[in-house]
Amino acid sequence: MTQGDIKSMQLYPRPERILADLAALGYPDETPVEMDVLNRLDQLHYHGTDALDNAITACGITAGDAVLEVGSGWGGCARYIAHRSGAHVTAVELQADYNRIAQHLTERTGLQTGVRHVNADFLALDLPEGGFDHVVSWLALFHIPNRAEYLRRIHAALRPGGVFLAEDLYLITSPPEGELDEFRSHLFPNSLTDLDSYHTTLEAAGFTAVHIEDMTASWTAFTQTRLHAFRENQPDYESIHGAENYAVIETFYDKMAGYFERGLVGGLRVKANRR
Repeated sequence: MTQGDIKSMQLYPRPERILADLAALGYPDETPVEMDVLNRLDQLHYHGTDALDNAITACGITAGDAVLEVGSGWGGCARYIAHRSGAHVTAVELQADYNRIAQHLTERTGLQTGVRHVNADFLALDLPEGGFDHVVSWLALFHIPNRAEYLRRIHAALRPGGVFLAEDLYLITSPPEGELDEFRSHLFPNSLTDLDSYHTTLEAAGFTAVHIEDMTASWTAFTQTRLHAFRENQPDYESIHGAENYAVIETFYDKMAGYFERGLVGGLRVKANRR
């Protein structure tokens, strides 16, 4: 997998757009940014910081814990966890441009000692055996090829008894043949699998106490609400980013809402432990 491949998703081009949004709110260039302001912009998953509060509680993340995040994007999840819990988060992101801006935003929030940003392909990253108390991920794992290998690496990175928590997509039914190329372009689904396989591959990797919560109904509603809110905000978005860039994000939001609504994909929250 390369960072060029994943740019086929409309959500991922122009990572610098968050800087324009901050400037429009009165936070230009290198100025410090409060976490409550940045939290409104830097969460690329569903249900924002509510999902992160759930993870902190479910995993029992506390001050001083070592947390690994796989697929960290703008770094919003990593910063929030470090700020909220006092944990030390290693945030791994494939895309160099997103990683660069994530580091920039972390510096503007003063969280450099709590978050370490790493630009790397997770499948090639040298990780310490048992080096982390928790491994977390939000809407990133289905992009990564070779599911068996990345689960093995996540399992090995955890200390014995460590907790793995992820929110991810799963496949309910494949789209019609004529839509497959578009579906793949919009989702970049390198390891999108069905719900039963999701469970069995976790156990095959050595995880125990596997619990999967189906989030499909909640995420279907979320993606519909997000799409409608984005459309209502079209004039403001275009005033900052332009009509062409509005259309790119609107297309992605529309497609994702449709995939959930049509029953092609579902969502899940998984929690499991290393033996």
